[in-house]
Amino acid sequence: MPTREELAATVRTVVSDVLGADPEELRERTSLAEEYGIDSLELMEVGARLERTLRLRIDPDDLLSARDLGHAVDLLHARLADPATAAPGSRTADAVITLTPPAPAPVPTPAVPAPGGPA
Repeated sequence: MPTREELAATVRTVVSDVLGADPEELRERTSLAEEYGIDSLELMEVGARLERTLRLRIDPDDLLSARDLGHAVDLLHARLADPATAAPGSRTADAVITLTPPAPAPVPTPAVPAPGGPA
């Protein structure tokens, strides 16, 4: 598990990539909504990239509810400490669910022979 400082650096990098901002300008008390006008699509992109990078399931509400960058890092750090939030396919996942399409339904055969066919 990364340290909080390593996690903060990762979050700054991802946010700066999505927003086109300088990562050095992103501080713990930076409000992405107020200072950068981040919209819901950008926030979803940040969440998706962090999920891939951290191999962690991220509830979009966690990112939406974060007051600032430091609060978001704290929420993510707490999730990383909880093995139940591991992303599918990560080392701490207990099970993998595979979705299989249902088998096609059998085609019924007629009980009565077709006209002109064998009886």
